[in-house]
Amino acid sequence: MANMIHWLVLNSSLEVVELHHHTDALFPDERRRVPFGTGTSVCYNNRDYRFRNNTDGDVQILVWCEGGELCGELRGYGELPYRYRLVEEDSHFHKEGDRYFRISKVYRIVIDRKDGSEVRRELILNNHSEVVYDYSLIPQEEIR
Repeated sequence: MANMIHWLVLNSSLEVVELHHHTDALFPDERRRVPFGTGTSVCYNNRDYRFRNNTDGDVQILVWCEGGELCGELRGYGELPYRYRLVEEDSHFHKEGDRYFRISKVYRIVIDRKDGSEVRRELILNNHSEVVYDYSLIPQEEIR
């Protein structure tokens, strides 16, 4: 649930004010649908996830299950001036000593809704996560 809410916030003008990334690559990328590292950790009474609404209007978060999948939607009043796209770049694995790490950068691209132009590109995550699953599952062509 925290990952879904974080994804919705990252794809909006809302501001993340507290975030705790997953520190390890827990499983292979097979069937991954979002950029690596865009999740968040939440642990009661220890790690929290918080965001702020800096817009002029109210927002509503809707979450539901459909066909066995978690779905979400962020709603607000009126059309917002921007849309957002998250992209992962320079994704690879790197061996450091006897351990492997998942390396990549995730950018949030802010796009003007009226003309489709890129307004800005923000580095939101510089991944360096230890791989904690079986190294034989790392695609050899992705090791640098």
